[in-house]
Formats: sequence, C-alpha cells, structure tokens
Amino acid sequence: MEQSEPVEHVSQQCAAYRQRSPHPSRPHLSASVDLATWLDVHRLFESLKVVPVDDASDTDDPLLAVKAEALSDLCMFVRNAAAMDNSNQNKAGDAGIVGDVRQTIADMIQREETCSEAMRCVTVSAQALSNLVTGSRQLQQPLVEQELATGEPAFSTVFSSLLASANSQTNTAGLVLLLNCLKDNPETTALLCNTEAGRLVANKVGVLFGNNEDDESDSKTVLYVILSQMIESGELSVLLSTAPDVLPYGLLDALAVYCNEHSATAEYEKVISRDLIAALTRLLSNSHDVLVRSWESSAGVYSPESDVHSNVDMDDMMSAHRCLAAIVSIFGTITTDGSARIIDWVLDCQAIHKVIALLGLLNKHLPQVSNAQERQHSLPTNEADAGNVESVKRLFMFKCDLVRIIGNVGYKNTAAQDLIRELGGLALVLDHMKIDDNHPFIREYAVVALKGLLHNNSASQDFVREMSVVEAAQNPELAKAGLQAFVSDDGQVSVKRVAPDAGADN
Repeated sequence: MEQSEPVEHVSQQCAAYRQRSPHPSRPHLSASVDLATWLDVHRLFESLKVVPVDDASDTDDPLLAVKAEALSDLCMFVRNAAAMDNSNQNKAGDAGIVGDVRQTIADMIQREETCSEAMRCVTVSAQALSNLVTGSRQLQQPLVEQELATGEPAFSTVFSSLLASANSQTNTAGLVLLLNCLKDNPETTALLCNTEAGRLVANKVGVLFGNNEDDESDSKTVLYVILSQMIESGELSVLLSTAPDVLPYGLLDALAVYCNEHSATAEYEKVISRDLIAALTRLLSNSHDVLVRSWESSAGVYSPESDVHSNVDMDDMMSAHRCLAAIVSIFGTITTDGSARIIDWVLDCQAIHKVIALLGLLNKHLPQVSNAQERQHSLPTNEADAGNVESVKRLFMFKCDLVRIIGNVGYKNTAAQDLIRELGGLALVLDHMKIDDNHPFIREYAVVALKGLLHNNSASQDFVREMSVVEAAQNPELAKAGLQAFVSDDGQVSVKRVAPDAGADN
C-alpha cells in the first residue's frame, strides 16, 4: 500500500476485516486465516501508525479518531481469529501481529483520556493480545521476557499500562492478559516476580485487590487467581521483601484468603517458606512501629482525659491496620496445626517476638481507646471524628488473634514455651484471663492458649503460681458471672462456673 492512500480507504478495509472475522455468530465463515491475510492485516496496522506523543506538535494527529476506530476493527479481527483457531496464533505471530498490537496499545493508551475512540481501541487491543498469546508458549514467552526485562520506569510496560488505565474495561482486559501469561507457567510467574517491571505490576495488582475489599466483580476474581499464581510459584516472598513498609494490602489479603481456603497443613506448607515468614515478620514489625509512632510520639500525650483520635495519624493507622489484619490472619492459620517446620521458622525469624510486642502495645493502649469511645458521646464531634474513633477501636480486635498465635506456637513445644515466657508473652496471656466487654471471647482464647503454654513445662507452671493466676483472674465481673479460674497441680488451667458465694470460700 502506498503511504499516500487515504486513511478513509484504509479504514474501510479494516471494517471489512472486522465483518469477515471468524465468530460463533458467523458459522459460514472459515475459522482458519491464511498467512497472506495476516500479512495484509500487518500492512494495514503499519499504515495506521500515529505520531508518538513525544514527537507530536501542539496538536495531535487530526485523523486520530478515524485511525483509532480502524485499529479497533483490526484488533477485533485479531481477537476473534486468535480465539477460534490455534493455528491462527502462529501465523499471526509469523506476520508480526503481536508487535502490531503491542504498538497499538502503546500509542492509544497515551490518548485514551482525550479520545474516546482511543480508549475503546486500547480495550479491544488488550483483548486481542490476550487471545494471541493464550496457550502459545512460542508467542507468550518472548512477550513476557520483552515486557518484564526492559527495566523501564513505572507503568511503561503493556501490562502495567493496561492496569493503570482510567477505563475499568481496560483494567480487566489487562488482568486477563496477565493471567493468561502466568497460568500454568511457573517460569513466567517467577520472571514476573523477580523483575522491577514485574514488581511494579504486582504492586498495582495488589493495590487494586486491596482497594476493592467488597467488590465481587469478575475483575476481583481474576485478581485473586493472579495472586494465587504468585503464591503457588513460591515467589511471593520476593515481592513482599521489596514492598513498601505497610502498603501491599492486596498481596497480603490474597495470601490470607488463600491460607484460609487451603487450611490443611499439607496445602499451605507448599507455599509457606522461611523467606515468606521473614517478609511477613518485617511487615508486622513495620506496622507495629507505625502504631508506636502514632500513639507514643510525644511523651505524656495520653491521660485519662485525653482524646485518642486527636493524636493519631489516621492514614498511617489504617495502613497499619490493613497489613495487620492480613498478617495476623495468616499467622493464625499456618500455626494452627502445629507444623514443626513452620513453627521453627516463626521462632527463627523472631515473628513471635513481634506478635508479643504487638499484643503488649494493644493491651497498653486499650484504656485510651475505650475512653475516646466514651467521650465521643459527650463531646461535639463531626462524622469524620466518630469514624476515626471507630477505626482505631478496630485495631484492638486483633488481640484475640494474637493470643491465639502465641498459644499455637507454644503448644507442646518446650523451647517455644520458654521463649514466650521470657518475652513476657505468658504474662500477657494471663492478663487476658478476665472478662473484657471489648473482646467478649478473649478469655476463652486465653484459656486455650494457657493450656498449651503450660503443658509439661514446670518452669512456666511455677511462673503462673508465683503470679497467683487465680487471684489475678478474679475480678468483680467474673464473680458476678459466677465464674472462677483454677490451676491444678500439673498446671492445667480451667475456668468453671461456681455458686455465687463459692469464690469467697476458695
């Protein structure tokens, strides 16, 4: 085709290809496309190139809308043909169509916010590229290697550009493309997780997942499947080790969901590694530090009359909250069955140190949060302030999970029991052997944890007796409920219902 051929004439040929594309609604058309046709499609792509944005003058290509519409028609042909016949993928690859579609995405993505035709073209192009490479390692691997090994800045690759699009349909198309490249391909998944561009993509996916907590759309489902591929590849620790301190909500949320859905020890042992435990411990420590800075940045800030939400950076607080929610869920699940290997990693990475420190921090500041809740009813506050108080309160619901983790790690493990006692974890568990209106079930968690921490451990049993656990566990609320704590000679702790006056006799 001569360069001088009118764009309008080219667009008519593209529209004709769209009408001739194989599709279930057109069974009379052959599904197979010969190489000569693919070469002609390549020629049309070449004739519709637009001037790169960086080289453009003050005004963009005056025929941009017409070209974008024509390119959309070509991409629809590619999308349909690649989906209907696997041999079409190889012939399209030989004709250079993969490069044509990639270039179309790169050109149109820069113009999608100012040209509706360009936005539509990007979505169709992404669908076409996805169909081209799905199931074809011959086309898929070079695409992934070229895209993820470029070392380009953030969101300059096809994958990340599609995810950064302002169009939700394009985001979905990008996610499907990414999933098709990762599915059943651990080598590609490892490449994604171990390159800078891949980390940017994974972070974007993680943010999208984390910011759509209540979303039940197809995009959310695709996101979870993508992150499951990353988890099962064993490469998630690489992503988390380089992630911002408290931002990878989506990755952590997905891992928490994955562990809960694959709760059998044999299933999650396949995806949990020492490196992953170390990465989770780092993020747990960073979240703990955020809370310390938020609550203890100024000495003497708190008093019984203080209003907690006026002294807390709520953005940092909620970032920490999102990470903590996922991490304590993960640790709670993977330590439940007492896998010796996982418990060893939790101890070796000092994760239990961070769990105990966090429980102590939450325990220390609960009175201030309770006070803030009480004061919000008597002080004039706006809706945002009330939301802040409630958000801070939610942090303390982790206490049950933290007590559970401590009990799981110490269960029938003398070395862990001793370490937990030395770190103050046993004393913290004992301190929760009482009724707490903010945590109705925490006493039950503490009872179960304490049984595991004292099992066949005379030193811990002596520690409990020295602390007079029975007296420590008694309080007016417990007595009013007709309950009393007992410690047997072998250190077994139980809480029993007794007659209203039995507590005094005992």
